Amino acid sequence: MEENRIPALVISPKKTGYFITATYRVLDYVNRQTQDLILTCCGREHFVNVKRFGPEARPGYHVHFILSGQGYLQIEGNPPIPLSRGQIFAVRPGVITSYWPDAENPWEYTWVTFEGDKAASYMDKAGMPDGVYVRDSILHPEEYSALIEEILAVPELTFANELKRTGLLFSIISLLISSYVSRSYGQSNHYDYSPKVYVAHALDYIHHNYSRLTINDLAREIGINRSYLTSIFKKVIGLSPQEYLVQYRLDEGAKRLVNTSTPIKDIAQEIGYDNPLTFSKIFKSRFGCSPQSYRRQHSQ
Repeated sequence: MEENRIPALVISPKKTGYFITATYRVLDYVNRQTQDLILTCCGREHFVNVKRFGPEARPGYHVHFILSGQGYLQIEGNPPIPLSRGQIFAVRPGVITSYWPDAENPWEYTWVTFEGDKAASYMDKAGMPDGVYVRDSILHPEEYSALIEEILAVPELTFANELKRTGLLFSIISLLISSYVSRSYGQSNHYDYSPKVYVAHALDYIHHNYSRLTINDLAREIGINRSYLTSIFKKVIGLSPQEYLVQYRLDEGAKRLVNTSTPIKDIAQEIGYDNPLTFSKIFKSRFGCSPQSYRRQHSQ
């Protein structure tokens, strides 16, 4: 059967070479810069006549983005699933799968195939864990297609191109995950990392930006809302973010009082207090004496 097949790009660890004909484009490459996520194939196909893939089990994750038309996906002999534009279907490693275009309205799709140590975890986060083979694209499928076209545009065997292809693959996975999270949970109440990870990031940010920082700024920088930040901070640190920020500022001020001869009003501004009287009042509540007395008592 004849078909209109748009060239595809394939990357394999077995050999190195670049081949191109009128119907396909292949890149076999030996080097890999990361084991987390490895691009093995990508391309785009538009079928004029019916062509069936499978039934077979293949290695790697094959993720297809349907651009137009219709087709069918069959998993391990189960009834075929009808698919159309705006849907994503995945062929998972080791699963016997068949798929084919509709005879009257054949589909056009773009696809990417990958493997790697974190491939399964990324698929879980993208809403396609083990046992899930189909989901809505949520975004326009052309957004994924554009990234795949960028990969196809840099087939030459150069180190820079390899890094670019890997980066584009990560961008595709990022779109899959962010779109799924946005649709399924909402950005304001779903967080990917443990509370300890967020708190560690918050502490690092406070230590480098404490002098002109608000808690709203801190929450935005980390990517979580303020109420959640406050909740996890109290659980992990035992203080609210605001309490910790004030304590850290005052501790930094105390160090300056002892180790420098900088005027107290200048120290107040350096740690985030424009009004030296406010600084003195808060300092006394923490250390039991004024900044001037503290300097006199602790300076050698």
